[in-house]
Amino acid sequence: MIMPTITILEKSAAGAGFTAELVFSDGGRYPIAVADPFSEQQELELEWYFERWLERPHLDDVKANRARTSVREYGESLFGQVFIAAARGQYEQAKQTLSNLRIEIEGSPAFQALHWEALREPKAKGGLEHRPLAVDCVMVRRQNQVMRTQVNASAVVNLLVVVARPDEENDVGYRTISRPLVEAIGQSDLRVNVDILRPGTYEALVKQLAEKGEGYYHIVHFDMHGSLATYKQLSKMNENAQAQGLTYRLVDTQRYDRDDLTPFEGTRAFLSFEGEAQGEMDLVEASELAGLLNGKRIPVCLLNACQSGKQLRLRTPGEEQSSTAAGSGEAKGAEGEEEEESSGGEETKALLDEQIAVAETSLGSRLMAAGMQVVVAMGYSVTVSAAKILMETLYEQLFAAGDVARAIQRGRHELHARKVRQAYFNGEVALEDWLLPVVYANGEVDLNLRPFTAEEEEAHFEAEGARYAFAEPTFGFVGRDLEILKIEKALLRRNVLLLQGMGGTGKTTLLNYLGYWWQKTHFVEDVFYFGYDDKAHTLQQILQAVGKRVYSKFEFANFQAMSLGAQQGKLATALKAKPYALVLDNLESVTGQSLAIMNTLPKAERDEIEAFLQALVGGQTKVVLGSRGDEAWLKDVIRDSRYQLRGLDKG
Repeated sequence: MIMPTITILEKSAAGAGFTAELVFSDGGRYPIAVADPFSEQQELELEWYFERWLERPHLDDVKANRARTSVREYGESLFGQVFIAAARGQYEQAKQTLSNLRIEIEGSPAFQALHWEALREPKAKGGLEHRPLAVDCVMVRRQNQVMRTQVNASAVVNLLVVVARPDEENDVGYRTISRPLVEAIGQSDLRVNVDILRPGTYEALVKQLAEKGEGYYHIVHFDMHGSLATYKQLSKMNENAQAQGLTYRLVDTQRYDRDDLTPFEGTRAFLSFEGEAQGEMDLVEASELAGLLNGKRIPVCLLNACQSGKQLRLRTPGEEQSSTAAGSGEAKGAEGEEEEESSGGEETKALLDEQIAVAETSLGSRLMAAGMQVVVAMGYSVTVSAAKILMETLYEQLFAAGDVARAIQRGRHELHARKVRQAYFNGEVALEDWLLPVVYANGEVDLNLRPFTAEEEEAHFEAEGARYAFAEPTFGFVGRDLEILKIEKALLRRNVLLLQGMGGTGKTTLLNYLGYWWQKTHFVEDVFYFGYDDKAHTLQQILQAVGKRVYSKFEFANFQAMSLGAQQGKLATALKAKPYALVLDNLESVTGQSLAIMNTLPKAERDEIEAFLQALVGGQTKVVLGSRGDEAWLKDVIRDSRYQLRGLDKG
């Protein structure tokens, strides 16, 4: 069935507004004039509502209610300008199939900077209340050209999730988006291959895309902070951090595969990748990211970063501007510096007096220029709770039907239906953030999926059946996201780690879950777990069990015929070359520590295990040792790579 389409097409800028044309796909073209329904002050108040109100949810209720009401007023005003009296009859006919209607906005960044998603038919006297059109129909922004990105034919959807949490425990939860996504895939019949980028650095992204090659990924999802900022705002952020002794700082020199960050005029759009150390934020500018993705033939890009879809309107010198560089926050992804309120200030005005009038395209529109067919972005900072609702719905719908724009419409519908959001100080607020998702589209997405061959289907289900199993505890596995993030980062620095914790703290459960999670998200290819609470595993037993999985049937037969020393050397070479996980748990039993299960090993056998582990240091296999004690007999292997298990995550 052909989807009826209404196109709102910009013709030219005209004074404070635009001349445009309203076009119906079944015939009918109407000239219209469109102007921004908001004053500058109203726009700033709306920005405050989405960006700052959650920091003080118990204050400024009058201002918040005024901003909330203004969304309706904006949408009704815009509706009146677009659907003029002459076109109302065709609109009434088109809305009879509202769920199948598609509204396209085509024009310049300034034209697309209007809040088109707010479009709402005014309530007639004595009539029914109308919802925003974007809640029930597909709404997209598009360029004036249709493009098609040809991905490689594939029997599975290849998805890359780029998660960046520069400030770790002071940041948004590590797996807020990725965990429900992976779990949803695991609980369904979806043929989706999920890669999570580790670490969340720009360098890792460059190398991952190069390794997989053009046309491999169908979707790349950026789960990180985003911002629109001036150079002086970025500089001030660094200065404030140093003055207050904070951990974060911006990486502005020796940036991987990019020039140093130098002074620039106006405002630019950035995504915040991780740096080398905790608190370091490597800001990647929109054009830099677009340049990286250009030519990779990735049709769909998702950005659940704050301000990733925000367009800056033209501003003249001296006008107020409240966008700040994004940092961390549990309720939302904006730093929200106390001294810069949304109404501006003398310092903010002074900064903008030095700017030229500028219209900056957003990350979303920049990525469209790089050849993406569909980009989903956010108009303002999005709360963690809203992002979770949106992305869970989006992926469920996307994998079911393959239509990104329709999937976003369903996600927007859920945000509209479930408006309560978590705010600071354990508060809750009702937020009209259904307005925030913005869809840019250059054309229809063709994921170029094909059926499995018989051989592929057999291999797929064999691999699924051989995956590392995790038996979830009775009350679920929760509260370990920060531990997982820190453990992964520690293993990326050095591939051997001792995980310490008292009896009953959940070490074994965590280690078993890590095996499942790491293999599912391609941090490791396979997991080899040996628990010394079960038996006293010798080196020979470990080599046999691992070798049987690493080698083919005939290779393993040759391996078995070798001496123990030869087996040790051969297998160590294989493990160093590929990313496996080798887990030795409950090591307190090996030396017979107090309260441990007595599965002890004599010193000679401990020495053999130590030599084998030492041979793995510096390789790709992650070696994780679980124990209550410090395992002094392995001190030369462990060195300072120790992690003390903490309590559950906050919240």
